[in-house]
Amino acid sequence: MVSTENIYTYELFAMYERLHNCLTLFQQGAPILVGDDGARENEIDLVFHASGATPANVNFALTHAKGLLCVSLSHELADTLGFSLAPQLPGGMSHTNFTLSVDAKHGVTTGISASDRAYTISLMINSQATHRDFISPGHVFPLRAMGGGLLARAGHTEALYELCRMADMPYAAVMCEILKEDGEALTANDFLQQNCQLPQFKNIPFISTVDILWSRIFFEKSGHCSFILSSHFDVPSHCNKLPLAIYLLQAGLETHLTTSTVISIYSHNITPQNIRISITNSLFAWDNGVSSKNCCAEISLFNLENILEILPIHIAQFCDLSAKEGLRNTKSSVKRVLSQFRSLQFLNDFYFKDKNFDKLIAEINFIIPEDKLFLQAVCKIAN
Repeated sequence: MVSTENIYTYELFAMYERLHNCLTLFQQGAPILVGDDGARENEIDLVFHASGATPANVNFALTHAKGLLCVSLSHELADTLGFSLAPQLPGGMSHTNFTLSVDAKHGVTTGISASDRAYTISLMINSQATHRDFISPGHVFPLRAMGGGLLARAGHTEALYELCRMADMPYAAVMCEILKEDGEALTANDFLQQNCQLPQFKNIPFISTVDILWSRIFFEKSGHCSFILSSHFDVPSHCNKLPLAIYLLQAGLETHLTTSTVISIYSHNITPQNIRISITNSLFAWDNGVSSKNCCAEISLFNLENILEILPIHIAQFCDLSAKEGLRNTKSSVKRVLSQFRSLQFLNDFYFKDKNFDKLIAEINFIIPEDKLFLQAVCKIAN
């Protein structure tokens, strides 16, 4: 029988490998497929970085993907190029930030051919290009990605923003929805079931927005989540010791992925075995067996949900990105695990500088055994 740890490790490793393989091709300007997880009913896009906007790649997208050819841009690059948002009519449901359509001002004919559109796209990542090099309306449709990437909006536009950031490349990538033979959008379920019937995409790797999002969260240091020192705090009168410091979690863009968390420091000489983890809701409190009297530090989590639920094995079940709520419906078990993960990263950075993070995880007592197994799997893949 495969252990739970091996299942978590396998799931995370498969996700990591998919991202690594796709990033390698993306950096080379080769096409990849980006879609939603199979649980979603949404489109799959053929994408490639703007540096790979050759006439051949653009023609392949137009011929085989057949959707609208767009370019995901960061707000900064769109501002530099002078691409303002397109006007929206009242009542529109789309939250996609279309800019005015554009063509290159020079170097193209009518702007519609694959070679013309490839040139227009390539010009967007020319460091010397300005708004004077483009005209509007045109035949290429730029989109402005949200600055927080998938943490701000779970869309394909933001998924490409994340890929550009991870690949350390200019924030410009081409995307084109894939349509089926009947003209309807190809969904992830369609693709998984009909891959053998779509030979033109057979050798192009697929990655989901779920893979990209959770790879960012668990395999990168968060630039949006931090702990701040609290200068004012109340200590219950029955406590027989005062904390030296209290830190409050400032989750930033990870607000919907974490729960209220406080770290209390009682001693400068902290050992992993003497770190207390406690979870409290409005009715009950749980801890990891380390007494409040003997602990050197405490990680306190506060949540009104089913905070003791077991973490799902499959990453796609962490939250339903297809739902209107997006990250707001992240499972409480995921919030619990990520809050502990960020807390332990903080303690490791400031109080265990000489200890490997994976050893810190191994030596701490967790309330939920699966939390420890999952974080050990994260460390194993990250190393």
